[in-house]
Amino acid sequence: MASLDVRLLRSIITALILASLLATLAPLGVTSSVMPPGSRQLANALTQADDPSAAAADAAREFSRLEADRDFDALYQRMHPDALAVVPRSAVVGWYQSFFTDRETDELTVTDVVSEPWTWGVTGTTYDDAVTVTFVQPYAVAGVADDVAGEVHLVPFGDEWGWFFGASPSFVDEQIALHEDDGSAILASLSLEVRDEGAEAVMPRDVRFPDPLHAHVDHFWAAQFQEAGRPYESPHGVIAFDHPVVTACGRVDPDDEAAFYCVIDETIYYSAHFRSLIESQIGDFAWVNVVAHEWGHHIQTQLGVDLGVGPDRAGEVTPIELEQQADCLAGAYAIDAETTGWLDAGDIDEALYLTSISGDPVGTAWNDPRAHGTGDERIDVFLEGYSGGVAGCDLDLSRIDAAS
Repeated sequence: MASLDVRLLRSIITALILASLLATLAPLGVTSSVMPPGSRQLANALTQADDPSAAAADAAREFSRLEADRDFDALYQRMHPDALAVVPRSAVVGWYQSFFTDRETDELTVTDVVSEPWTWGVTGTTYDDAVTVTFVQPYAVAGVADDVAGEVHLVPFGDEWGWFFGASPSFVDEQIALHEDDGSAILASLSLEVRDEGAEAVMPRDVRFPDPLHAHVDHFWAAQFQEAGRPYESPHGVIAFDHPVVTACGRVDPDDEAAFYCVIDETIYYSAHFRSLIESQIGDFAWVNVVAHEWGHHIQTQLGVDLGVGPDRAGEVTPIELEQQADCLAGAYAIDAETTGWLDAGDIDEALYLTSISGDPVGTAWNDPRAHGTGDERIDVFLEGYSGGVAGCDLDLSRIDAAS
């Protein structure tokens, strides 16, 4: 085993302990849409059903009014979902803020509307139902007015029309480099509705989890749920970040957050540096144990295990119990991985060593909302799962509500 900088590793693991709980408790910081509920969608639906070209023209005019009002956040929200999943908010808003530093504009005048296939140069995707709206839009630069001709390509989705930012990958990359990546595109890609019923269920595991270490944990839980006769839903992903990003549970910084499960988007996030440190200093299965712990929180969410605010409220689990159950479930995965020949000699020792140095600082109260238990306590619950499987973790997969 390579020499270990225990002090450095302990400091990062402390972030893991804090992040795992705080991300679970974090409120949703922003609303998912800036659109007024109901009215515009209904109007667009009626107009679009009557005349798609007229609806597209109305959408283009609306977008120009948002530009004139400098409501760039709202304009970003009106992008097509495929564009939201690729281009971060920071790049779009940053470009508009720079472009309109010395400019003013007003509502555009539509000159033509043509229904025709169009290919978005950023991804190479072709949209057969696209509409090209050509227009003239007034601009004033330093008080000098001019009319500028242009065109915008719109694609319908649901009852809306969406626009696309950028014509090439290089342009988008340039804007991200200039204005940074706030992670909003990752969040959008995770929150897109599945367009084809059942598409999520048939998504190959190696596509959702390209890392085989993560895919193996998912395979274990899918088998456990199948054996219990209940449906299983995988996490939406296991995502690395090496710079600050925005998740459904809020903004996270790799210098502060090591690894956590976000219950809002059902996704595991981790610092790429944290993983590299664990794997280089301890081993690859030590890292898998981190993922298996966070996967345990996903299983708790699937089964309706509630995080309680106090030990006297029936049907709730205190923070330390929640965390130690996740440790136990990591142990249950470990024994299955060992039994099936997935592990190498010494892998279990890696998991135990990481667990032993991940205990709470001396003096942490059992009811502290950040508590996970001492190193010895965490090893004990890991071994309960390692020796007794999922059943040894006080979790009955056959019950609808495991917390009741």
